[in-house]
Amino acid sequence: MRSSRGQSATELAIALPIVLGLLIAVVELGFWFGGTHYANYAAFAGARAQQVGGSPESAVSALLDGRATRGATASADGSGVRVDMPWEADLPFVSGIGDLSYDVTVVAGPDEEGYEGRTGIRANRYGDNNCRGGC
Repeated sequence: MRSSRGQSATELAIALPIVLGLLIAVVELGFWFGGTHYANYAAFAGARAQQVGGSPESAVSALLDGRATRGATASADGSGVRVDMPWEADLPFVSGIGDLSYDVTVVAGPDEEGYEGRTGIRANRYGDNNCRGGC
């Protein structure tokens, strides 16, 4: 019968890099999911600011100032806001994930000033979210 001395250390030496690589990959993907969340919300907030007559650039830049969104860029035109977030895995062992760049475009509806004053059956009764005339 052969001695099993050192077997546990050998198994640990083989399994530990694999487990650590998977753990680091999970952390990297967590950063990526957080970055996509902020990019989505920044595009939405920029489109909303544009819709109400504000500055979409200031709304977007306030949300894209963290480490996860450090390379994100935003552009606004008359119809919506586009946020591009380049992403490459920069942690050890996970560079094989590849390019995870992400872009999102949110198209704004018509300016609120354009339809706030319009009246209709519901607008007369529930205009500006106030219950007027006997709800």
